[in-house]
Amino acid sequence: MEPLLKGIIAGITISLMIGPIFLALADITISKGWRCGLAYIGGVIFSDVVLIYLIEHVFNQLSFEVLKTSIGLIGGILLVLFGVVTYVSKVNLKTPDMTTIKTITGAFFKGTSINILNPFVIFWWITMYSTIAINYDSLLDKNLFYGGILLMVFLFDLLKMRFAYYLKQHLTSSNLNKLKKIVGVCLLVFGVLMMVKSL
Repeated sequence: MEPLLKGIIAGITISLMIGPIFLALADITISKGWRCGLAYIGGVIFSDVVLIYLIEHVFNQLSFEVLKTSIGLIGGILLVLFGVVTYVSKVNLKTPDMTTIKTITGAFFKGTSINILNPFVIFWWITMYSTIAINYDSLLDKNLFYGGILLMVFLFDLLKMRFAYYLKQHLTSSNLNKLKKIVGVCLLVFGVLMMVKSL
């Protein structure tokens, strides 16, 4: 169960990030209702699955054994960079435009587009591939790791949707900056551990 537990930890870490994806979810839930909020979450998860498939497909074409150390180092460096950027960056509370969403289908595609076009999300899944590549060989272990991440993302998004109005009213820039610093440190530590493991 180690891959699942590690996936859960990674999923919790990334779920603590409060950014445009969450702000859009909160606005959709408050203004359009829980069905649209759930459809939005479905779009986010769907785009994550698509990114996982594409990244796995592209990197699996490479000769992994030759590039194993390089992939681990690159993934670790990316995580360290994410950690540093997350730690020092300020919170942006600007909410994406939700006025164009009229239907549940529109909410689904909004979640898909916001998530899949986010460079941070793309690089995040590349680093998660790196983690898997240097730790696990079997398809079951890989699926457990990915499944743990996606499960936590889904559950935390449900919680964010459930308490959307409360969070929107009480989240302050000061509190969010503290949370970002915690997440930044976690990402930095994960990155260092990945680089050490790949050597």
